[in-house]
Amino acid sequence: MTDLTDRVKQAAAAAEADSPPPVTDLAVTDTALHWLQSRQSYFTDALPRHVDQAHFMSVALSIMPALVKCTHESVHTAFLACARFGLEPDGRQAAVIPYGDKATFQPMYQGYIELMYRHPRVDSVHFGWVRERDQWDYTPTEPSPRDFFHKPRVDLTEDERGPVILAYAFAWIDGKRSQVIILNRAQAEQIRNKYSGAYKKAERNAKRDSAWHTDFDAMWAKSAIRRLVKVVPTSHELAELLKADDDADDTTTAPPVIRGTVIRNDDQADNADNRTTWPAAAEPGSGATADTDGGEQA
Repeated sequence: MTDLTDRVKQAAAAAEADSPPPVTDLAVTDTALHWLQSRQSYFTDALPRHVDQAHFMSVALSIMPALVKCTHESVHTAFLACARFGLEPDGRQAAVIPYGDKATFQPMYQGYIELMYRHPRVDSVHFGWVRERDQWDYTPTEPSPRDFFHKPRVDLTEDERGPVILAYAFAWIDGKRSQVIILNRAQAEQIRNKYSGAYKKAERNAKRDSAWHTDFDAMWAKSAIRRLVKVVPTSHELAELLKADDDADDTTTAPPVIRGTVIRNDDQADNADNRTTWPAAAEPGSGATADTDGGEQA
């Protein structure tokens, strides 16, 4: 996805080349939206009971125009991953990001926190940023909770508080505070350089389009929260989210399999995986099947 600045640059470059800027194909977008709606039951059936189905589909439909150039299989798999974990693809709990023609599921740090809260022993989870002029102290030899202190400068604006110097996270478990996870920028960069396949690939191809390039702070925050996962009561669901997140970042592998969920994708029956014509599709259980020409057969 491109932001407003990028679109302005594209338009300016097109004008210099005496060619018109790219135009959104509304017909393709409308057909893609219909395609997603026709598969609604696949996603809503996978959602946990506490997640509002209508709101989930509304969020999914709102980002579909950005995914019209992605393969059907990758879009289906990415949204099914969101549904499986009960995370909305709103860019806060999770995101579905187009990398070329592949739609990729990527959990955000709020998504990890959401899954932590589902454990009955976890009372609360806290994430925060320490800025340069904030009051803070960390003395690991002190007993919890006296080992860590942070008081933001509420008398200053965010800019006046200075740049972010630390990300931190902790949880309250059975009435007791967990270990505090503290991550500075250099440590976040080390994690990025060592573990992120997407970052390395974006550096090699000079596209610089990985999440570490486009939203470093979000990935910094997620790195801190992922470390917190190691010190809170875990669950099978949280372990699966970590695995899916790692698989999505490893660009040398196939799209991740979301364990525990049956993935039915009518497009896999033919060679339609790489199409972007967004054919009509049968609703699960309707008795109709998608044909190879993109139409429906009763």
